[in-house]
Amino acid sequence: MTISFLEILLRLGLALIFGAIIGLERESTEHTAGLRTQALVALGSSLFTIISAYGFTSFLGIPHIQIDPTRIASYIVAGIGFLGAGSIFRDQQRVRGLTTAATVWLVAAVGMACGAGLLLTAVAATIMALIILILLRYVERIFLLGHSSETQYLHIEATPVSGQLTGQVYDAFARAGITVEKLTVRPDQEVDAVIVACRIPNAATLSQVIGDLRALPEVRAVHADLRATGTKKTIPKDTADKAS
Repeated sequence: MTISFLEILLRLGLALIFGAIIGLERESTEHTAGLRTQALVALGSSLFTIISAYGFTSFLGIPHIQIDPTRIASYIVAGIGFLGAGSIFRDQQRVRGLTTAATVWLVAAVGMACGAGLLLTAVAATIMALIILILLRYVERIFLLGHSSETQYLHIEATPVSGQLTGQVYDAFARAGITVEKLTVRPDQEVDAVIVACRIPNAATLSQVIGDLRALPEVRAVHADLRATGTKKTIPKDTADKAS
């Protein structure tokens, strides 16, 4: 059984498009394995599948030769894991990149479906992948509201930093119900810096802890590095009332 060159181009082209669509979502959220990577994974998987299914048909009539069209496909499934593992890394106390790695794995399956001629299946899988990556992100935020998974950093400018001040900083976070993951003191000639790594669930809690920190006599300014939203909010002590 053979297929025409136009049919091969159609399958390869659809695999590339589907992979690019899923990769575009990863690219838009600034994750690794973006548009080009996902498109190449889908295209390569589709090509391997086509080669596996139709590239060795000329050997079928030769005695004592057996052709297994699923053999190359099975190696795609195993080999794609190495590529996906490259997007997984550990950031402080959290492992990142698992969703992107799973996306690479899925894109390979979509490419294989296109190569095998299961075009409607590939379309359905792509749509479901976009639902998971886009829509379920908002569902996750709704159900996990108040349980932030991102680490924020508060930079406190103070002079001088004493043991009493660090204790007061811990107390301010404790009153707001925030667990301090790490506290670092960076002494300077003019203004010392206290960097606090923590998980702040919402804006109201952030405002509460900043207000308590500003009330401390030694504190000059508080800088809130909100990595979850990609913004940085600086609140000097003398203008904090206006900023809040």
